[in-house]
Amino acid sequence: MKNNNKIGGSHRFSLKKVDSISRYTIIAFLPAVALFLCVARLMSIQVVNALTYAETADKTYTAEQTTAAARGQIFDSEGRVLNTNRIVYTIIVQRAFLPDGKENEVLAAALPVLKASGITRAVSAPITMTKPYKFTTESDERLSAFRQRLQLNADATVDNCVSQMRRLYGISDAYDDDTARAIADIRYEMELKDFSFKTPFIVAKDVSFTAVMSVKERGLELPGFDIIEEPVRVYEDGATAPHIRGTIGAIDEDEYAKLKDSGYFYNDTLGKSGVESAMEGILRGTNGTRQIIKNKSGSVISDEMTTEVKPGNSVRLTIDSEFQDRLQQILADEIHFLHNSDKVMPVKNYQRGLNTEGGAVVVLEVKTGKVLGMASYPSYDINDMMTDYSAVLNEPLNPLYNRAIYGLYRPGSTFKTITGTAALAASVMTPATRFTCTGVYQAFTDFKPRCTGTHGSIDLRYALQVSCNIFFYEAGRKTGIDSLADTASHFGFGQDLGLEIGGNVSRMTTPAEYLEQTGNEFTEGDIVQAAIGQSETYITPMNLAVQAMMLANNGVRYKPYIVDSVWNYSGDKLIYETQPIIADEFLLGQPDIWSAIREGMISVTDNWAWPPYDLSKHQLKYLPDRAACKTGTPEAGGGLYNSTITGYYPAHDPVIAFGVVLENSDFSRYMIRNIIDAYFYDRYEIDVDEDGIIHEPWKEWSAEEQAYFATHNRNYN
Repeated sequence: MKNNNKIGGSHRFSLKKVDSISRYTIIAFLPAVALFLCVARLMSIQVVNALTYAETADKTYTAEQTTAAARGQIFDSEGRVLNTNRIVYTIIVQRAFLPDGKENEVLAAALPVLKASGITRAVSAPITMTKPYKFTTESDERLSAFRQRLQLNADATVDNCVSQMRRLYGISDAYDDDTARAIADIRYEMELKDFSFKTPFIVAKDVSFTAVMSVKERGLELPGFDIIEEPVRVYEDGATAPHIRGTIGAIDEDEYAKLKDSGYFYNDTLGKSGVESAMEGILRGTNGTRQIIKNKSGSVISDEMTTEVKPGNSVRLTIDSEFQDRLQQILADEIHFLHNSDKVMPVKNYQRGLNTEGGAVVVLEVKTGKVLGMASYPSYDINDMMTDYSAVLNEPLNPLYNRAIYGLYRPGSTFKTITGTAALAASVMTPATRFTCTGVYQAFTDFKPRCTGTHGSIDLRYALQVSCNIFFYEAGRKTGIDSLADTASHFGFGQDLGLEIGGNVSRMTTPAEYLEQTGNEFTEGDIVQAAIGQSETYITPMNLAVQAMMLANNGVRYKPYIVDSVWNYSGDKLIYETQPIIADEFLLGQPDIWSAIREGMISVTDNWAWPPYDLSKHQLKYLPDRAACKTGTPEAGGGLYNSTITGYYPAHDPVIAFGVVLENSDFSRYMIRNIIDAYFYDRYEIDVDEDGIIHEPWKEWSAEEQAYFATHNRNYN
């Protein structure tokens, strides 16, 4: 036992010593090994593989990526947002990062990713995507341009085109027909959209987050593909003033050719209609530029903004969207009511509105020319149009057509206010001059135009009240066509009114205009037709409102405008405000002329006849002031008539002027009380049922209200 203990003790001592020596040896050896490995690695990098690593380091790729600026917003007069923006994800392809010679390979890899993400793309080439291939258009012009791009003859078949696309874009036979056709379509669109180092190709806009993640996860397989964030247009309350606000859209080939030198790219959008188009230079911001550098493996080495993004300025309109909506509703309800007038007005003579089609109303501020409201019927919702343009385009009566500024109509008897003004200005009569109406005009031997009644000896005021044709035949004949046309030009007839969003230019009957439009020589008998707003005189509803504005202003005509002011993007800093512009001044200092026309127009509204139906709420006698209006029922061709109005309110201290046209209709005067109520008293309360019958109609003035206004308004009755 004792020996064993000695032997054991000696062994433990020996192992401990060996272990200590080994540990110190290893500790001393490891740094030497590490140093050796570092030196070897350094030699490998600097000597053995120096060229390889130098090539890799040099293979970086640089691209400039445009960062889209937010387009300025559009507000109504009260600051309510109408057109604005939201940020969306967009999939693009950057040319700098798309490997040369491997374009088809990358696109083939992208197709299943896009499909799995639910992304479908519109077909660019006019050929179906699957067999049997067919052309998707019959347009000779479009097919000719397509064949020319493919360097084919004019008689190339659809199969010739498909084969040529595969050849031009180097699409391998290894791809099945559907994949090859999809690749060819994208390559063709890239060519159309000027895909280049400066212009990325947009694969899809407003994609889901799932699609974003799918593309990012497959980044190594999809070199060149990238995700960017950019603003897209949002149209709040799309049914409010769609013709005024307008829309934006993708730039087309012709637009790009004109605008590319102004900094536009093929992927850009621009205003297509309305204020969006008219104020393009104000609303459009300044795009920023990012410089992105990637290495060969696709890793981003540098991402730097080299040009800052500047959002566009915003625009505030002159219209109050709430009044605009009421105006649109008044117009729609009136047409609906007239469509059913046989149910509520049994007398046949009062059913001429049964076939009313479209119509328009324009309301202006008398002292400035501001457009306060502008309704066109039928109308549409911008968001419906953006979703399905064809469906809106193909709706009956073309709701996209802005009748308020583009519809051209004869003015009819509304023109008699201009004829009366011209005759007074030419001193061929005075307000007290009387002409005799026998029912038939006797000035010509071979032409005997008639009146709507027999009015006897009448003056200007009464002639306007009863709209006597013969009185104005005589006034127009004595004045002469040159003076009539000159006076009409002061009212804006035949002139561009200068509205920011455009519109048709009206025309006044003159010998030259008559010859151009009809091919016939102008005769003295044609003067009398021009004097009552017939013949070749055509105006827009905007012209009628401008005419009323000039009458209300005793000869001062303002340029109508719809852009109130320009602000910074967020709308909290005013940049400039539109100032009223006098477009014409006529017969200033002759108040007797304007007063004579005014009294005649007041007499019209005071004595409007109403059908045998309880429509008293339409009448203007309940208002706190009198209104000045003149109606017309001009011929529209084919035995049809339109219904027109020019007028203003209040008659003696005018605030608003208005013009109304109803197509193939009558009784547009029913709307005037409602327009006045809606603007001044916020009291358009109506329920028109499906049969056009009015329930709980416009709120009547109470006895207390009538007494109050009779006391406080010197012009009341």
